[in-house]
Amino acid sequence: MWGRLALLGLVASLFAALYFAGFLDLIQQPERARAMLLELGIWAPILFVLAFSLLEPFFVPGIAFIIPGAVVWPFSTLFALSWLGSVGAGIVGFGFARYLGRQYVERHLPARFLRYDQALAERGLRTVIVVRLVFFLTPPAHWMLGLSRVRFGPFLLGTAIGFLPGMAALTYLVVFVGGTLGAWLGSQPAEVWKALGATLVVLLALRRRRARRREAAFAESPRKDGQRSLRSRR
Repeated sequence: MWGRLALLGLVASLFAALYFAGFLDLIQQPERARAMLLELGIWAPILFVLAFSLLEPFFVPGIAFIIPGAVVWPFSTLFALSWLGSVGAGIVGFGFARYLGRQYVERHLPARFLRYDQALAERGLRTVIVVRLVFFLTPPAHWMLGLSRVRFGPFLLGTAIGFLPGMAALTYLVVFVGGTLGAWLGSQPAEVWKALGATLVVLLALRRRRARRREAAFAESPRKDGQRSLRSRR
């Protein structure tokens, strides 16, 4: 009990430190975050990894940190920091599920994740790598691994290996593709966005109309079946 309370107090203290330092502005204000990261100097990478680790397991998307980081660090540095943050997030989610919030996680964990438990007990390292490759930074994946019987060593090694390709691809998309795409999107005239918006509205309206027709047809089918069975009895 005292160990769990100490761990919970440590996490709460880190949250408070990040909040009062203003580092959580990374999520909402990329330009301000860029200026803050430059001012922090050597502390910026440490706080970046810390914030990534603490917030991502609780449904703060990892890309919310990668995008502001892309305007400060080159690809290699951002990839390394994001990879460390993702591994840290996996550890935090693992610890939360195994030691702090087990009852909460058991109630909210999707059933499809439970099928991996036996595989984790028999082939821990290989299954952890597969889970990371398939589900990447999905928070329930952290929790499922924490609830499973996998030991911490295979979990940590499998997490570090499994996150490598996905984080490399995501960082590359943000740094290289995102910059080019963002510049192209920003150069488009307002008429293009109006046309796209109108097209989207029309498509959504047609999809909703089709869904209503399917619901009406589904509601009519039991009536027709009932009438047919009644006629056959007669």
